[in-house]
Formats: sequence, structure tokens, C-alpha cells
Amino acid sequence: MLDYVALLEGDARYAVIRHMARATEEDMVVDLREVVDADVISVVAGQPNLYEFIDHAALEIVMADIGEARLPKLRARANVALRRVTGDAR
Repeated sequence: MLDYVALLEGDARYAVIRHMARATEEDMVVDLREVVDADVISVVAGQPNLYEFIDHAALEIVMADIGEARLPKLRARANVALRRVTGDAR
């Protein structure tokens, strides 16, 4: 979950994350609630379906953990998810 929010920096909408995660609605709600309750990410004020990292250092740690080898695969998955949800591709 954190990988997807980190990768979608600024556009981590619930629908896009769900397409990337390929998870059930129930699993998505549970997973998002866990990381929000852990104060790693938060819901963007006034936009209940948009998520962001609370701490930039945590974002950097997650991005480093993704690694160069996995990053292209996740970016491709993000592009597919964005196209499906918004018609926008990065």
C-alpha cells in the first residue's frame, strides 16, 4: 500500500491505488486504515479519497525500499491504473 501511495505522489486517489493493488474493497479499507492509524499517511484535507505521506522522510524510505529494479514495473502499473481511472497517463 505504501509503495503505491509513494509512487503516485500527489495523485494517490483511492480508485487508482485500488487498481494498482488489485485488492478487494474490504482489504483496501483495512490496509488504508492501518497505515492512516499508524500515522504514516493521511487523508488530504477536504479530499476524502486522496492520500499523502505525513512525513517526507517516510516517503523517501519507501521509495528507496522500492528500489531501481522494481520501480519501472510499479510505474507501468501506475500508468495503467491512472488511465483506467482518469484517462491520464504519466
